[in-house]
Amino acid sequence: MSMLEDDKLKECKLIFDMFDEDKDELISINVLGDCLRICGAAPSQQELNKIIKKYENNKEEGISFEVFLKLLEKLLISQDSEEDLINEFTKIDHVGDGTITKSDLINLMSNYENPLSPEEIEDIMQEVNADENGYINIQRLVKLLLGKI
Repeated sequence: MSMLEDDKLKECKLIFDMFDEDKDELISINVLGDCLRICGAAPSQQELNKIIKKYENNKEEGISFEVFLKLLEKLLISQDSEEDLINEFTKIDHVGDGTITKSDLINLMSNYENPLSPEEIEDIMQEVNADENGYINIQRLVKLLLGKI
């Protein structure tokens, strides 16, 4: 069962079929990125390379619609999560320049619904690379938290 609404599912199937040049119910790994983007996903080149590496030696010589749909849904969920996190961090961006302070991050992470331990917070702090004034770039932080860096 797909998380996509029926209209979106039908649209993606039509798009998939357009990329299925030999009508064997498979698309080439070479057109996967284009097909995903047209269906609304925005995979980074790193994400796409990871997917391609995983499926490039696939016995079927292509990607089935079922596999394509799982990839698409995973990317769409990831995009939503990324947007949600950016929105949450933007709420504490007091300057409005896409950054938060280290103390804001520590406060947020310690008082979160599922608070992080001091060690986990310290690990994140070391990886986010605050600038010389102690500010952390929200976009970079979110990518780090989602494992995209």
